[in-house]
Amino acid sequence: MAAGAERGAALPAEEPPPPLSAEEVARRLASTRRELGNRRKILLRNLPAESSSQEIHDLFKDYEIKYCYVDRNKRTAFVTLLNGEQAQSAIRRFHQHSLRGKEISVQLQPTDALLCITNLPLSLSIEEFEELVRAYGNVERCFLVYSELTGHSKGYGFVEYMKKDSAAKARLELLGKQLEESTLFAQWMDVNQLTTNLIHSKCLCVEKLQKDCADSKELIQAFSLKYKPVFCQFAQDEDGGSGDFAVVEYESAEQAESVRGAMDGATINGRRVQVSFCAPGAPGRSTLAALIAAQRMMRNNRKGLLPEPNPVQIMKSFNNPAMLQMLLQPQLRGHAVKPVLGASAGLPHLINSAVGSPFLQLNKVHQSSILGNTSSLLLQSPAHLPLPQQQLLKMENLQANSKPGLLGEPPTMLLQTVLGIGVMPAVNSGLAARGEALKCK
Repeated sequence: MAAGAERGAALPAEEPPPPLSAEEVARRLASTRRELGNRRKILLRNLPAESSSQEIHDLFKDYEIKYCYVDRNKRTAFVTLLNGEQAQSAIRRFHQHSLRGKEISVQLQPTDALLCITNLPLSLSIEEFEELVRAYGNVERCFLVYSELTGHSKGYGFVEYMKKDSAAKARLELLGKQLEESTLFAQWMDVNQLTTNLIHSKCLCVEKLQKDCADSKELIQAFSLKYKPVFCQFAQDEDGGSGDFAVVEYESAEQAESVRGAMDGATINGRRVQVSFCAPGAPGRSTLAALIAAQRMMRNNRKGLLPEPNPVQIMKSFNNPAMLQMLLQPQLRGHAVKPVLGASAGLPHLINSAVGSPFLQLNKVHQSSILGNTSSLLLQSPAHLPLPQQQLLKMENLQANSKPGLLGEPPTMLLQTVLGIGVMPAVNSGLAARGEALKCK
């Protein structure tokens, strides 16, 4: 990378979009500014006692009310007007207005249902963006961010949902979603960041870098050809190595836009990199941390909601007769059926491949006695138990001081009771008596 970056040395650079007319640029920028200011929900505080919805309608008779809810206990009202212009007019007119002797407060409602979607295809239109985000719930407003110079999309946009549940669902579904050749990112945003100046990002995400080539100085050199960045750092993998993306921050949004246009598609150290805008508002270090967290969340989503069972949990399942029979079905059938996924016909399909030979020995013990009575085996003292069960007890003892997981780990005594090699502790009669006394009250 010492030689810097070469534009399209390995592959031809992506063709820039055709220039737009001045009228189209103005139309797009005006549309974004209109949606940016379209906060039409207001909050009234310090209302007189016993205020009613009708009283609020009478107060706002010159405005078009779309929704009104009065909380008499908190003496507040939530009002949705026709558009942001009406909301701003109502605030100017009624803030600190006297209503039945009470000075009321009128302000914009805070929102916790605002998302920023980044890494969108540059060719995505506003209509396609609306269709994308409306799939997850009712939308209050949404818009793309366009370049002030060219009018082209910068590859990210904002969506505010009417309900936080819809926003949470959208964030979960859109994070990591493939759209054309782009992998989308979705993150929560502070509504106070939605101003004309702050919606333009100063941070760039550089993807498809060579892993473990890992010198930030080389990356800085490649991204300092036009402007010197104020922050530049590789992402770190969980094992401490460098990842395949980095975040670069510049002093201004104009500098970031200029560098992105020059470096997107450039070849760095033999790899053609992809450069996109990060979500605006946060500094580079915080942005990098957010992207690393999003990457881990995407990996966890692909793995599933629950972690892989450990060997101890698998061993515990052997004590369940129904589970045991299901696990042993492949062995009882022999080698007559060829496994579909290529697993060995001699191994139960649900047994993790990491389970060692001691667990398989216990499996064979259970298989040999599946048609008979296994209680004699389970009721043996620990000293006379087969090796696999002795190892199970040792593993449980090693884990006794560890913190319980999400689903909890039963104590060793309870496990021994389940296996028939221990006894349940006696119930304190005094505690039972107190419980009964409380129940009778």
